[in-house]
Amino acid sequence: MRLKKKKLLLIAMVLLGVVLFGIQYFSKPQKKMSAIKAGTTIPQNTGDNKKNIIDKKGGVVQGDIIVMPTIEYKELEKNKELKELMVSRKKSLGIKKSLDMIVKSDESFKIGDIQVSMRDILEKAFIKKGGVFEEKIEDSGAVRPQKIKEYGIYVVTPGDNIWNIHFNLLKDFYKYKGIKVSSKADEPVNQGMSSGVGKILKFSETMVIIYNLIEKKVGSNINLIDPLSKVVVYNMDEVFSLLQEINYENVDRIQFDGKNLWIPAKKL
Repeated sequence: MRLKKKKLLLIAMVLLGVVLFGIQYFSKPQKKMSAIKAGTTIPQNTGDNKKNIIDKKGGVVQGDIIVMPTIEYKELEKNKELKELMVSRKKSLGIKKSLDMIVKSDESFKIGDIQVSMRDILEKAFIKKGGVFEEKIEDSGAVRPQKIKEYGIYVVTPGDNIWNIHFNLLKDFYKYKGIKVSSKADEPVNQGMSSGVGKILKFSETMVIIYNLIEKKVGSNINLIDPLSKVVVYNMDEVFSLLQEINYENVDRIQFDGKNLWIPAKKL
């Protein structure tokens, strides 16, 4: 009988130990799933100024992050830091006044009460052309473009047309390189034939995205519109790779067949 009581007492002590261990174990913060790799960031809700980082040992640490705010059009001249940022981005591309903003493909901007992300614009533009907007899903679960690119944004104002918008960008680019482009360089020559600059401007119409902020659609016509309702979006990589290929001294030798632009080969 005494032996039986001792066994029961031993079993009770073991069970009590298991319960106490379980309470202590499950009350501690647990490690994240092993599928999340060390050093990655766990996405937080918009506006959160903290981030959780998985350290090398698999533990979670918390720290401050700097979240790039939405670029606000109305603040371009009022906000000193934003103005300096835009001036710096434009300068790195060799332009000054022809575009309102330089926005990266993982950023967003706001005009009036309308906020739009570059991701949304690019996705719709690719779909319209029958393409696929390529993105990558990071270890953290965040979705980002395959490559972060810079896009020039011009906010359409009353009286604008796509031709003049392109021409101002072209003049701005060449002015930065020390080349003065005549204000009449886009006018026809030789009995109505397009000048070299005119051919570049016609080709440029195929390179841009025109986005309607009100309808949230990619369009093709910016005439007869209300101000601040449309923006012209330039892929700066494409624009400047084109302009840098052109020797302005031979600009009138350029050929344009309505779809393709033929540029004289540079001398080796």
